This record gives sequence, structure tokens and C-alpha cells, in this order.
Amino acid sequence: MLENLKEDTRRLREIKSKRFPWYVIESLLFENGYQAVVLHRFAHWFRSRGIPVVGPLVARISLWLTGADIAPEARLGPGLRIAHGVGLVIGNRARVGARATLLHQVTLGAPSTRRVAEMPRIGDDVFIAAGARLIGGITVGDRVFVGANTVVTRDVPSDAKVVLAAQPEIVLRGPATEEE
Repeated sequence: MLENLKEDTRRLREIKSKRFPWYVIESLLFENGYQAVVLHRFAHWFRSRGIPVVGPLVARISLWLTGADIAPEARLGPGLRIAHGVGLVIGNRARVGARATLLHQVTLGAPSTRRVAEMPRIGDDVFIAAGARLIGGITVGDRVFVGANTVVTRDVPSDAKVVLAAQPEIVLRGPATEEE
């Protein structure tokens, strides 16, 4: 747990201008994504040691404080950065590699309640943008970029970029009429 926390904190340094320990203190107080990562590390530690109730309790406190719903059994690699974690959902069987970046409203989960064991495995150095949904027992390779609001239900090879195929067209014109 401590090694993962050290890597999480080192990674946080990339976006902070203050020196140690000030950027850590500031992040613990005001960065909900960093708070969610730290609390998950504790929840996972308790859960993996079979200490009853404490892991899920810490996860629930994290949800209340940060808006990120991360199951204590999820395995999240070192150097994880969560930016704006509100609405983030990570299921209990999800696996995330080292140095991943997750933005708000990302979901890593199962396709249905009957298939709850089928959750994504995410590689190293993966960036998952806001609103992306990675669903099912898929594997996402290393160094993958997943664009905003993209739904991924199939395996993705390493070094790939996954984005929405088409954006809605916005047409500006006068007020709508009853004929339309």
C-alpha cells in the first residue's frame, strides 16, 4: 500500500507547483481525486486482509467525501491520478495498471448484474477521458487514449486511440416553427 501511495504522490507532483510537503497537504485537503485514491488504498488494504466491515466503510466514506465510487476489491496500479473524481465508478473486479489517468464520470464496470464478475482490465499509462464507459470483461492495452463519452465494450490493443466515430452536427438557424 505504501509503495502505491508514494507513486500516486509522485505522479501528483506533475500538476502541482508547490514543493513537498505542501502540495501533498493541499491535495489531501482540496483535491477530491487524490483523496479518492488515498482512501481507496486504505479500503483495499483492509479488504485484502479480510478485516470485516472496515474496507467497505472506508469506501463509503470516500464516496460521501469525494463523489467517487471505488469498490474496495478493485485493483488499481501505482501512480493513479484521478482528476475531478465526481461520478467516477470502478467495480470490484476492475483492474487498472500503473500511471493511469481517469477523469470524472468514468465507469469501469460489468455489463449487467448477472455478469458482475466481467469487468475491464486496463493496461499501463492509459488515459480515460470524462464520461467514458468501459464495460465487461474487456482488456485495454498499454498507452491507450479513450476519448470523452466513448463506450468501450471490446478489447483495445496497446497504443490505440478510441474516440466517438461521429459528433452530432449543430446547425444554427432561426426559431423553430410548428412545421418542423
